[in-house]
Amino acid sequence: MSGDPQPLDERVEHVAVPPLALTLVWRGEGVLRLELGRAEAEHLSPDASSEARAVRAALQRLAAGRAAEFPALPLCWSGLPPFTAEILRTLVERVPEGCTVTYGELASLAGHPGKARAVGQAMARNPWPLVVPCHRVLGAGGRLTGYTNPHGLDLKALLLSLESGRG
Repeated sequence: MSGDPQPLDERVEHVAVPPLALTLVWRGEGVLRLELGRAEAEHLSPDASSEARAVRAALQRLAAGRAAEFPALPLCWSGLPPFTAEILRTLVERVPEGCTVTYGELASLAGHPGKARAVGQAMARNPWPLVVPCHRVLGAGGRLTGYTNPHGLDLKALLLSLESGRG
């Protein structure tokens, strides 16, 4: 949680462009995790990095109904279980903005047909929501399911709507 004391080797940057806010949690030169939430007002940390400024520009494009085109952030992949990393990389590489897949389809795309439940667990472990777009993964039949963000399925629906230009 962002209210908890942070370890000395971590730094935090806040970016908000209504209706979305992202908190970038850095460890060294890499992004350890992102915290996604709702925002009422625009905000950018005063000493924002070039990456945080690029994230703000992406959020501005997304809020305007255009392709977000998030920057290539230096994500800390090393702490993830290998299967989770493989599934998340497949999601980034094979499911473009404005498209969705089911958990089963993503399992097949990653070479693991029949492992939809395991894909669901990988999505729940995603430390970089929005940038690694787990909101694009749907339940069987295209149902909105399984979004572990504290804002729940309403936020997942909002993200899909923004990406389709209807937000």
